[in-house]
Amino acid sequence: MVKLYLDEDMSSRVAQALRSKGFDVVSSHEVGNDGLSDEEELRYATKEGRHLVTYNAKDFLALANQWYQRGQRFPKILILREERSSRHDLGAQIKMLEEFLSRSAQDPNLSVPADEPRVRRPGF
Repeated sequence: MVKLYLDEDMSSRVAQALRSKGFDVVSSHEVGNDGLSDEEELRYATKEGRHLVTYNAKDFLALANQWYQRGQRFPKILILREERSSRHDLGAQIKMLEEFLSRSAQDPNLSVPADEPRVRRPGF
């Protein structure tokens, strides 16, 4: 089962709604990670075996590249796109992530283990 970690830019209400539907999702707010650097957030997601979900494409793509170049492993990074889902539209975020989580249960390519680096920019 795919586990998600929502970074600081996302509402904990998204995590709560997805958990109520049976998915394993936590937010940075819920685990006390507010104020961490992007690298610390990725380190936390990696340690917990969770795909990281963010709107911060620029910083996390650069960070993923740095880690990959150093041979550091990390789970997927799912980047939400503002033009597809406003960061203020929690309903749209919940719907997109629920669809991703449901598909990942059926498609092994979407649930690659944490030891295989992937950056996924879904069609969100």
